[in-house]
Amino acid sequence: MTKFTASESIVLSVETIYYILGIVFVVIGLAISIGLHELGHLLPAKLFGVKVKQYMIGFGPTVWSAKKGETEYGIKGIPLGGYISMIGMFPPEKGGKKSRLFQSSIDQAREEHLGEINEEDQGREFYRLSVPKKLTVMLGGPFMNFLLGMVLIMSALSLIGSPQLSMTINQVLPCVQGSGPQGECEEIDPPSPALEAGFEAGDTVTAVNGTQVQSWDQVINQMDVQPGSAVAMEVERDGRLVSLVVTPVWFERAVFDPQTTQVVEDENGNPVTELQPFLGVQLGSVLTPMPITDSFAMGIDATASVFELVLQLPQNLAEVAASTFGPAERNPNGPVSILGVAQISGEIASSDQASLEARFASGLLIMGSLNFALFVFNLIPLLPLDGGHVAGALYEAAKRRGFRALGQKDPGPVDTAKMIPVAYAVWALLMGTGLLLIIADIVNPISIFG
Repeated sequence: MTKFTASESIVLSVETIYYILGIVFVVIGLAISIGLHELGHLLPAKLFGVKVKQYMIGFGPTVWSAKKGETEYGIKGIPLGGYISMIGMFPPEKGGKKSRLFQSSIDQAREEHLGEINEEDQGREFYRLSVPKKLTVMLGGPFMNFLLGMVLIMSALSLIGSPQLSMTINQVLPCVQGSGPQGECEEIDPPSPALEAGFEAGDTVTAVNGTQVQSWDQVINQMDVQPGSAVAMEVERDGRLVSLVVTPVWFERAVFDPQTTQVVEDENGNPVTELQPFLGVQLGSVLTPMPITDSFAMGIDATASVFELVLQLPQNLAEVAASTFGPAERNPNGPVSILGVAQISGEIASSDQASLEARFASGLLIMGSLNFALFVFNLIPLLPLDGGHVAGALYEAAKRRGFRALGQKDPGPVDTAKMIPVAYAVWALLMGTGLLLIIADIVNPISIFG
């Protein structure tokens, strides 16, 4: 039976507490994100005079609610979505051919939005809004998620900072290249250049070959000499300057793009390599705030990446299924469920490999990315997503413009209730996708620490 000392038990309990706090951070952040999303619908709807009966965060049974004015505000038991209930989402039924197969569902949806309209509510239905106002109401939710995502990303990168290599040595490696299991040193492995030169953990590099340096890139550039040549380095140790001479070992290594972190390839698709020095030191990291312009650009790039992920969703889901129910490895950059997001957040929060400040910044980045996902996902032009109502409004504008051009009578608002069968199919697809990702995150979760 394994025994733990009191100090080990305390460490384990603290890690568990931080893990739980990481999950709670995501749950609260998701609830806020959903609340702001629905607020993005609520505010313009009320501004344009539409009667909003309910503003709810979550689904399922109501946990708490209170009525203010004509709107009931509340929280439901399952915090995985939200909604506002506006009267007259669908216009009254016109004469014409009916869908026999789904007519009862269409009639029921229409009745839910038109059946409780009082005489004083006449003219306050959503379907009566102009197309620009409909677009403003429906795009208000996704826009709030995009705005929140940018605020979170920029706060994390520009107010707190991103981890950058410092000039302080965190660890001196014992050998040049560990050939044993998991990179362990063997007798045949020569000592690392840093160990032979007398470097120590805590040393801060200040100069190379007589030139003052402030970044590790400058250190590498100053060591751009003939392989096998010695390099004079100056370090600060315990408040005093120490001069050391080290002879780096040079390896041919792949070149990585600093923006995309991807391997640079030549015109033939082969990796570009260059000679790079190996000293045998592990550097510490320091949080360095980014300029606002750079963090804003990072937010835009992250949004574009989510768009790309959504466009490739069928392929990505197939890969997730193959890794969940087959021998394939799961793509760490693929889609995850909210459970997977919470797991990753908990793993980061409980890690001792970064400072508390850095872990908080990582949490903000996670929530920023989640809001970008909500933004992009809700723009998909299918009901019941916001993008489905946006597509309906754009179709209505095009149809009315076409009728006017032909000198015909205004056809009136588009009857989006007829798309209820599509909405049911999309709901079923979303439920299946969510279930697959949840199973994957239980059976084969993504771990950022391997």
